[in-house]
Amino acid sequence: MSERFQRWWSTRTQRERWLFLGAAGLFAIVLAWLAIVRPLGMALDSVKARHDMAVIALGRVDNRLDQIEAARTNPVTAPEGRIVDIVLAEAVRTGFNTAETEPVGTDGVRVIIGAVRPQTFFAWVAGLEGRMGLSVDALTVRPNSDETLSVDVTFRRGGQG
Repeated sequence: MSERFQRWWSTRTQRERWLFLGAAGLFAIVLAWLAIVRPLGMALDSVKARHDMAVIALGRVDNRLDQIEAARTNPVTAPEGRIVDIVLAEAVRTGFNTAETEPVGTDGVRVIIGAVRPQTFFAWVAGLEGRMGLSVDALTVRPNSDETLSVDVTFRRGGQG
């Protein structure tokens, strides 16, 4: 094989030899780019993206930890007023305009919502528990035919329930 290549190479002119060497050099550069540099660059981008997501998650955890510590040192109490009015105002503020409310005893309220997105509803419940000092006494959730839920939830003041 080497002898055949030597014979073939010797029949080429000096100009052809330089062209073949140049083409071989360009081929080596492109091959190195595709086999080494590009995969390393993509791996580095992936590592940077995962690092950024981890930093964001750490910030969220630190923020939540600060909120928990603040809640531990300064317990939240529900604002004064009828619990029905408070919960209805929060429901309307969140966008649950079709929410039905009815009082349950002196310290509770039942809320019925026909269609609500799960993420929005559970964030609203967490907000009422965290900011308003209310607790969930009863919860019934049914899926609707679309991607919404039909909910029936009862809240009470404080940790009763």
